[in-house]
Amino acid sequence: MRRKVNEMNKIWVIIKREYIVRVKTRAFLIGTIVSPVILLALVLLPGFLATRGGGERRVTIINQTGDAGLFDSIKSKMEEKSDEIPMSGDQASLRATQFALTHIIAAPTQSLDEIAEQQAEKVRKDSGQTFVILPAGVLDGASAQYYARNISDFSIRKLERAISSSIIERRFARAGFDKGRIEDFTKSVDMETNKITDSEIKKEEGSISFIISFVMLFFIYMSVLFYGIFVMRGVIEEKQSRISEVLVSSVKPTQMMLGKLIGIGLVGLTQMGIWALTAMGLTVFGVSMFASRGINFPNIPPMLFVYFVIYFVLGYFLFATLYALVGATVSSEDEAQQAQMPVTMLLVVPMLIFTVIMNNPNSALSTGLSMVPFFSPTLMMMRIAVVNPPLWQILLSMAIMVATIFGCVWVAGRIYRVGILMYGKRPSLAELGRWLRYS
Repeated sequence: MRRKVNEMNKIWVIIKREYIVRVKTRAFLIGTIVSPVILLALVLLPGFLATRGGGERRVTIINQTGDAGLFDSIKSKMEEKSDEIPMSGDQASLRATQFALTHIIAAPTQSLDEIAEQQAEKVRKDSGQTFVILPAGVLDGASAQYYARNISDFSIRKLERAISSSIIERRFARAGFDKGRIEDFTKSVDMETNKITDSEIKKEEGSISFIISFVMLFFIYMSVLFYGIFVMRGVIEEKQSRISEVLVSSVKPTQMMLGKLIGIGLVGLTQMGIWALTAMGLTVFGVSMFASRGINFPNIPPMLFVYFVIYFVLGYFLFATLYALVGATVSSEDEAQQAQMPVTMLLVVPMLIFTVIMNNPNSALSTGLSMVPFFSPTLMMMRIAVVNPPLWQILLSMAIMVATIFGCVWVAGRIYRVGILMYGKRPSLAELGRWLRYS
């Protein structure tokens, strides 16, 4: 009994050292504050810049239809203000863009090529100029023609919608429909999204669920990757400085590994706790984001944060164990870059396939992938954020991860106790097998 207590005390000393040394660093303080700010900036900055950089588009409408009312309708629709809140950079850019329209009546007999060449000279001299030709047959199905230096401009979409809507209205008017009835017939239908949870039905934008799930996916991915590599580099530094040779004289290699894993894991958990408490505070007190635009901070269920922390802890111990194993089998950073690739790819794969989960989170494929222990921290967390799968699936994924962690710790511990004192050539798979059998 006394021996076990003594071993636990040694592990505790290592845990305490690993935790205190890293929490006191500037890198921890800066990372805890700056990382969420950077992520928030990446989400919001494109839209913010777009609202400041819309500029003005000078468009000449060349009308061959002989219907002067068509231009008036287009101009009216271009001046309409949308109440829709922009959710992306291109939508924000459309809202911020100003259009200056001019109207030219052209003879229906004049060829498109002739008109285009005449107007193209103006565009060549002034790249801010653009023009649209509405051919004589546009009311009967012919296509409108847009000409500009830059045809990748997102603002074309607004102009295209205005022209299309105006032409449809003019077709109805030509058929003898009353103008008021035309507006009733052509009025678009908005579809509001309503999320069904276990306890209620609530209105919610689909983009909100996507943002929440992606942010959590990204934070778990980056944190597990960062702290896992942190563990690997710590092992390599101890091998290179020969500190490990001194430490193994007083503690077992397995105790060293567990102490390092738990200590650095607590550092990550502290950081995650600060982020989670901040986000929960914003949710509880209902802090508004872009209050003038009517966008409020989404209401995030507290249990989502609980699951977030659990999957971070499980994901960290799983991958940190593998990274510690890699660190024990190499002698330099250069060797580690190659040796860590299989482990890193296990983290990267979920980032590549997360759209599959988003589109159909309850499919057999999504459920199966989220049960794979190396994918569970990110993919199951995403499913929870999007649809909250049955509790048995969540608990099963956790149980599979725990079993996998114990298996990886057993394997890593046996290889670690040999590899921590090995230098020189990196061992082959056959040699690792021998370490596993004889250690």
